[in-house]
Amino acid sequence: MPVHTRFEPAGDYRLFLGGQWRQPAGAFEAIDPSTGKPWAVLGQASAEQAGEAVAAARTALRTWRRSTVANRQRILWQIADRIEADPDRWARLLATENGRPIREASVADVPDSAAIFRFFSGLTRDLRGDQVPVEDPHSLVYSTREPLGVVAAVLPWNSPLITLANKIAPALAAGNTVVVKPSEFATASVLEFCALVEDLLPPGVLNVVSGGPETGAALVSHPDVALVTLTGGGPTARRIMAGAASALTPSLMELGGKGALIVAHDADLDRAVTDAVNGIYLANGEACVAASRLLLHESIAEEFLGRFAAIADSIRVGDALDESTQLGPLVSRQHHERVLAHLARARTEGVRVLTGDAPVGSDGFFVRPTLLHDTSGGASVLSEEIFGPVTVAETFTGYDDAVARANNTPYGLAAGVWTADLTRAHLIARELDAGIVWVNKWFDLPAGVPMGGVKASGFGRELCWETLLQYSAAKVVNIGLGAQRVSLWG
Repeated sequence: MPVHTRFEPAGDYRLFLGGQWRQPAGAFEAIDPSTGKPWAVLGQASAEQAGEAVAAARTALRTWRRSTVANRQRILWQIADRIEADPDRWARLLATENGRPIREASVADVPDSAAIFRFFSGLTRDLRGDQVPVEDPHSLVYSTREPLGVVAAVLPWNSPLITLANKIAPALAAGNTVVVKPSEFATASVLEFCALVEDLLPPGVLNVVSGGPETGAALVSHPDVALVTLTGGGPTARRIMAGAASALTPSLMELGGKGALIVAHDADLDRAVTDAVNGIYLANGEACVAASRLLLHESIAEEFLGRFAAIADSIRVGDALDESTQLGPLVSRQHHERVLAHLARARTEGVRVLTGDAPVGSDGFFVRPTLLHDTSGGASVLSEEIFGPVTVAETFTGYDDAVARANNTPYGLAAGVWTADLTRAHLIARELDAGIVWVNKWFDLPAGVPMGGVKASGFGRELCWETLLQYSAAKVVNIGLGAQRVSLWG
């Protein structure tokens, strides 16, 4: 199968402020994770430039918040059209930028991103208030939904196009303006998106400031930011919330997970094994909703593990631009070292490595698909998010114990169960501490289904109608209908 040409930028990347491409204060290199070599020069925004972006967004807010729903709906739909117009270009870019296998990028990232814009395009007309019944017949009380203002969106590196859509589609639909701070490891795709849609949006409605933690800190602590929204990890979330607290800025946090898939004794093993493999190895395992824990009934555990290991062993690891590659590299050298450190620690804790713990001969940041088996139930890999192509299996006998162990983690994003028993499926789904519970499937997030978690997996919901409520505020209008009010004075 062919190896596609790497994405080549037109030049060094700049910042996008107030509808103009601006020279950044500094620069840093983007590294192709398949080769370990630089492929682009990205801009490092200063704290002052982050402030300029917020000022531009605040100026644009005056007119954008009063734009018609028909106009916002049309623009969001046009954005989706443009994303879909050249899927191969996006696939090459994502494969070059963060190592997403090109065969996945074209069938997942591109259509999913477009679908999110189309979904919120339709919802634009459904953001409404309500008439409030009150006891006084001489009062008319109703509410409207108003945009919050300037939204600061901080993005991760694992699915930059999808998470960008998750942030800016509802923000723009509700009449907000946006300043995006992309990850240092996935900046080019966000800037290429801006270049794609800049003529559709009035200047200042969408702004991008790239750079490291200093840029993000200046953005999220700015007093003119009305909402901070993050997709990322817990440590980043804590720093962002601490910065936002200085201005009492509310936040929306979509954080990490340690998804447990419970496989019952009566599960369809052919489908369950395939689903579990997809659940951990899609997106190189770098997904917050990955099936990174397997809880297997003791009666089927040996057969399940044997089938799973056979598939994992057959997965082709390699250059993300190669169409035959099924698992690409991790995003960076730092993250590669972090995942390897988790594996080393697991070995010292007595965890069995059933497959995958072998080096890959390449200059890139590769880890083979790995399956671990913890027979003691106490290893750190059972509760810590690895964020790589690594899953850890345990066995159980009783289903109450399986649920308790699935919930014995700081996270609560995704969980699931494979069973032929409908009653068991409902009862387990009810007891799992997770914002998303899949039954007889994994990794299904269509637009319209609330996405978000509990506990250390964050708060708020994305990808759904309720998201618009989080990007807007209720305004109450209380009208007197002419009745004389009692005077308390004189």
